[in-house]
Amino acid sequence: MAGKTTPVLLNRFTQINSSVFIYKPPKSTTEANETTEKFGHPDIVLLLSWSGANIKHVAKYTPGYLELYPDSHIILVTSAFTDFVYGSSTSKKLQIRPVIQVFTSNPEARVLVHLFSNGGSHKLWRLAKLYKETQGRLLPMDALVLDSAPGKATFERSTEALAYEAPQAWYLRLPSVALIYLFVFMFQVVLTTTGWTNTIDRVWNELNDPDLISVKAIREYIYSKADRLVSWNDVEDHADEAEAKGYQVGKEIFENTGHVAHMRLENERYWGVISGLWDRVQ
Repeated sequence: MAGKTTPVLLNRFTQINSSVFIYKPPKSTTEANETTEKFGHPDIVLLLSWSGANIKHVAKYTPGYLELYPDSHIILVTSAFTDFVYGSSTSKKLQIRPVIQVFTSNPEARVLVHLFSNGGSHKLWRLAKLYKETQGRLLPMDALVLDSAPGKATFERSTEALAYEAPQAWYLRLPSVALIYLFVFMFQVVLTTTGWTNTIDRVWNELNDPDLISVKAIREYIYSKADRLVSWNDVEDHADEAEAKGYQVGKEIFENTGHVAHMRLENERYWGVISGLWDRVQ
């Protein structure tokens, strides 16, 4: 079961490992649903958090989904900055393997994926690659919400995104931010001299690859002109490219909400966009 530090909002979830939490609807609910409107709900809702998100903040999205789709399995996967940099490929696969197991045990499931920022984009990319590698087909997905994503890895955006997670106390923040600027600068130098593509830009490109992400999944991009971490221009460029490649795309742009803050500031509008997206799947 979930540990002592797990937020109250996740009390109905089972913690599988340090990153994966799973909610299974009560048996009585699912049985009753067989005679009602089961096909109005996704069978699986997959939430992929932004990097470094406090679990209590990510957990705030679960009540909305439990209210909209009480008969759905909900999988919450957290993300950390270290996912981009550290850890072996094997360890990263082991971390997300429980998610693959849920999908393989429900091969006909209808799935709504909701990712946040570049951290969630990166996690979907890894899941899709592992699923295709192990199952020989594309990750099942009927609808995809891209919240504040994806962005490109410019120097300014990268440093600001990392500084967003730095300690707030000035005596810790100043050296932390200085190290962040040094790290990003050195990383950019390595990329420039070697010709490598950084992971964020690779994810940006491959989320629009029909050989990895099914064109059958209807998309909704939720983003804001006030987002300081992910440019709304980057999001629109990605959406336009997706549409050109055959993806069905919706765009919901906010004017004054910050990074992954759309639900908190415009709750009713936000959940209306989510339910409207799933209605288009029906």
